[in-house]
Amino acid sequence: MSLLYKRLLGAAFWLLCNGTAFADGVMQGWTLSDPKPTASGAPIGQTGDDSAKPSVHDYARGEALYSLPDVQMVDKEGNDIEFRQLIDYGGPVMVQFIFATCSTICPVLSASFASAQPELDALAGGQYRLISISIDPEQDTPERLRAYAERFNAGKNWHFLTGRRDDVIKILKAFDASYAGNNKMYHKSLTFMRSGSGASWLRIEGLLSKNEIVAEYKSLIASPGQAKN
Repeated sequence: MSLLYKRLLGAAFWLLCNGTAFADGVMQGWTLSDPKPTASGAPIGQTGDDSAKPSVHDYARGEALYSLPDVQMVDKEGNDIEFRQLIDYGGPVMVQFIFATCSTICPVLSASFASAQPELDALAGGQYRLISISIDPEQDTPERLRAYAERFNAGKNWHFLTGRRDDVIKILKAFDASYAGNNKMYHKSLTFMRSGSGASWLRIEGLLSKNEIVAEYKSLIASPGQAKN
């Protein structure tokens, strides 16, 4: 057996023994430093001091102005809701588009809201609103949205809206969130944040962890946009 062959054989044996552990370490570092929510709402690999760990942004963010429509929606309790009044109450608000039977990005989007609620409660003193708008209003009745909200332990500041198809489309267009081919499966993973009425919106595309939601909220409150809708 040649010396070169012996060295190649030795390298292959080392990789076989240590390669898996190395890969596991990389994955553990990711999940510990930036826990992503799961569909059940529980972050993966969360520790007791995640806020002190660095995070890696894998989402796009930008600032935008939107002219929102005056439409009437229905909440998960079956109450008629004036959309603009709900949005323009004066305090911080975050918006996502979801549908209850979605098994891909919607549960992850909602899990980010769910896991961030305790810290948002502490930071905002309960003065904030999370709004999840169904893009499948024909299927998402108030009863179905209520069951969806219970699945994510939605608190009193989290509102779930459905309504008429035409009104949902108006809201989607207003947020520049329409999807290709009128197929809800193509909707984007968008989260919108605003510090208060009259401020500009922070538009985020991608899936956020709890830490990222909270960090963006803190940044938003620290430097509220002053642009007028």
